[in-house]
Amino acid sequence: MGEEVFWLKPLYQLGFVCFFDFYFWIRVGAIMKIFLSLLIVPFFALATSVPELQLLESLDEKKKGREFLQLIWDTDLVISDIEATTYLQKLGYELTTYSENPRKNFGFFFLKDSSINAFAGPYGYIGIHTGMLLNSDFESELAGVLSHEISHVTQNHLVRFSKKSGKQNYLLLAGILVATLIDNNKASEAIFTSTLAGTLQQNINFTREHEWEADRIGTAMLKRSGFDPKGMANFFAKLKDKANAQEFLQSHPLSINRISDSLQHSGRTLGNYRKDSFEYATTKARLYYQAYYRIKIEDSKAITYYMQAYQALDEQNYKRAKRYSDKLLLVNNSKPSNILAGRIAAKLGNVVLAQQYFNKNHGNEKDEASVYYAAKTYLDNQQLGLSISILKPFLRENQGNYESYKLLALLYLKQGDFGRSHIQSAKALTVQGKLNQAIGHYERAKTLVDSQDLYDIVNAKIDTLKQIINLYK
Repeated sequence: MGEEVFWLKPLYQLGFVCFFDFYFWIRVGAIMKIFLSLLIVPFFALATSVPELQLLESLDEKKKGREFLQLIWDTDLVISDIEATTYLQKLGYELTTYSENPRKNFGFFFLKDSSINAFAGPYGYIGIHTGMLLNSDFESELAGVLSHEISHVTQNHLVRFSKKSGKQNYLLLAGILVATLIDNNKASEAIFTSTLAGTLQQNINFTREHEWEADRIGTAMLKRSGFDPKGMANFFAKLKDKANAQEFLQSHPLSINRISDSLQHSGRTLGNYRKDSFEYATTKARLYYQAYYRIKIEDSKAITYYMQAYQALDEQNYKRAKRYSDKLLLVNNSKPSNILAGRIAAKLGNVVLAQQYFNKNHGNEKDEASVYYAAKTYLDNQQLGLSISILKPFLRENQGNYESYKLLALLYLKQGDFGRSHIQSAKALTVQGKLNQAIGHYERAKTLVDSQDLYDIVNAKIDTLKQIINLYK
């Protein structure tokens, strides 16, 4: 993003309370990564105690959540690997069913960032840096981090920060403003970091209290879900010696006592815990390859074959990719293996075989990643009607991800159905929380659709989004 200029709304709208009521410019450069990764810290790590549970989110929290969601998507760091996205969502939503308040809203996404960090923003939006995933050794460790962040949400550690820390936020905003006015990137970083460190130190007692609570409740969630409850404590213990974990350590202050306490609580539990899923292993391996463009050596024969096939696919050596995927399927016939085999078959022009692989993953509930690649197979082979016939029914019955709506928009565009293409683009923007832009696409769709029923549906969508925006006002 380099020298671009990033327009940021007032911090109080995103969970900060300050004495300024204005918009300000911030240059996206060396300090942007620090700013974006630490902007969310006060939403959970510096919160004050809220003893009662809140079953439904307030309108204000929903509003902040929408704005926060837009901010995250505007970083261009949300990964586009739909398998990884659906895996994280599946794991996250499963864990919420074992939480103390599963009725709260949640959303999960990976951010492409090598630092070891995770956060919980307003309205239950939880982000995991890819560096966090890549530094985990077991799925229970990733589940532990997710459980920890879920606990911050269910215990309402986010809700009253703005009412209790106006002075600290004033100082934090002042430090940010000073940093943005200095051209020297290193000086800006130093001022911003020192300002943040001071704010963190003033709130350290609040932070430790809630971190301990999130550890305790998150560990109980892990146990109920069948994961090794020591996963969270073991992962936290490893972070002390990790150079790229400083952001996480700042927002999740660790101490020997806290780690010891977590290990003691989880150490008393015995049982047959869940083994690492192949989805976890392949997600981790793929994101490592996407970050470094090389395969990480693994002990598992299945993972080795998987990544050899994936690398060959990426290098467009499809025959070599098929040789490795054939070996993979002999030792592992799970969903990731079938998706990869289907993608390779599609590139070799064997559409029927590709769809057979994708169909194996549907079961009682269709898997979005499988549906996505099944539709993409038909697209790549110029069979637009069949592609739409797969993706459209799925998105009619299920809430899809951004990638699926964008793919359907592209399919309609290629078919010359510009009205329906705008409708799907609007749905993709809604997923990102960009409601005004979504309304713009719906308005354009109204002028293009050839059916009164569809016109009425689009009008209803516009009215709904406008009502939401007016409520936020």
